[in-house]
Formats: sequence, structure tokens, C-alpha cells
Amino acid sequence: MTHNNQLAHDLQGTGPLLVAVHGITENRTFWDPVRLQQHFRVLRVDLRGHGESPRTAPFGIDESVEDIHRLIESLGEDLTGDQPPFIVGHSLGGVIATAYAARYPTRGVVNVDQSLRVGPLPAEIAIAVRGEGFEDFARTVLASMYGELDPELVADIERRRTLDQDVFDGFWTPLLDWDAETLAAWSRRATSLPPGVPYLSLHGTDAGADYAEWLADRIPAAVIEQAPKRTHYPHLAQPDWFVSRLRKFFSV
Repeated sequence: MTHNNQLAHDLQGTGPLLVAVHGITENRTFWDPVRLQQHFRVLRVDLRGHGESPRTAPFGIDESVEDIHRLIESLGEDLTGDQPPFIVGHSLGGVIATAYAARYPTRGVVNVDQSLRVGPLPAEIAIAVRGEGFEDFARTVLASMYGELDPELVADIERRRTLDQDVFDGFWTPLLDWDAETLAAWSRRATSLPPGVPYLSLHGTDAGADYAEWLADRIPAAVIEQAPKRTHYPHLAQPDWFVSRLRKFFSV
């Protein structure tokens, strides 16, 4: 990847390297309230099509994993030392963080409120994503996940998120276009982490009664926890609590 196509990013703090990956329609500044840089050297990225990163198709999870890996490699050993990074992802970023750890050495993963159990979506969803009603559809889906989040935080997220139909469609393509068998095979690859990689699945919303059992089949070492606040944004609802939970889980 040429330098011009490198992901927009910033580096803050000292300590072990931690990569922070935002959710769909968001950007790296959405991590601002979460003071991870007090305990880690934090590499925050804008995914392709988001924030200040290039708007270069295709937009997808596998492409994002490679983008992040190339960025880490380009920053060199001064950044990583002899230890691979921790990686934390929220929402879509949680899938990307998981897929990254399945492909590249990782010290540990925290997936913030993203179920990894997926299946093909019905045709009417594809019509909504790809049609003239996209913005209303996207806003409705995203608004359904705020839960107990403070209304001021909700207003801030609404004001700052970017609804780009092509980018949204790209990241949702596996759910919209792939058949069940293809999607299941991809999911199995994306969740095939090496044994012993610490993995925390931290949920602010309900992942389903049997999700823990499903995840344990995919990632036997996974720890599944419910965050104190019921929201898709537990890291923003209680940032100090979130940072302390990460430090404890990563033993930092």
C-alpha cells in the first residue's frame, strides 16, 4: 500500500502498544473520552472510508485487517518492540479486532459489544441499505443501540457520525450478498484465534442466552462479561471503568 493510501492515525501515550478500532460511521476521535493513553501507547486508526482515511474501495473487514497490519509494519519496531499489540475494537471494530488476531500475532483482544454470530440478512434489508431510504434506515438501526447512554453523549455521536452509503454497503456486503455457507466459512476463519490469546467479549447489550456457548466453541479462551451500563457504547458510558477493566484483563 502506498503511503498516500495509509490509514489516518495518531499515536498517544507510553507503554505496551494498543490498537483502538472504532465502529462503522465513526472515526478515531470517538475514543477521545477513553483515556487509554495513560497506560498504553495507543495507535488509533480511521478505517478506510472513515474519518481522514482514504475513501478507497473495497470497504470490508479483511481489507481493514490488512490496512491495520500494514500501518503497524510501516511504523516499525520502534513502535512494537518485540511484543505484538493489544487490539480493542468497538462494534464493527470488534469484528476487525477479532479477525486481526486470527491472522496476526496479538497479545490480547477486547471486543466491545459486537456479536460475532452472523447470518445472511433478508432481501428487504439490502434494499434499505442500497436504496433511497438508506439514511433513515441507518439512523434507525444505530439509534436502537443507545440504551442507557446519556442523552448528551447520544447527541454528540449523532452530530459527529458520517453516514456514507457506499462505505456502509461495503462493510455489510457479506451479510447482504453472501450465502449462508460462504458467510459461515468466513466467520470460522475470522474467529480462529491461536490458543492462549486473551479474549474479552464485553457486552453492553444482550448478545443472546446461548451466545456464550456459541463463542466458547469458536474461541475457547474467551471471557464473556456484561458491562454495568446497558448500551452499545459501554466504553463511552463509563470510560474510567472501561480503562480499568482493560488494564486488569491485559494485566497492565
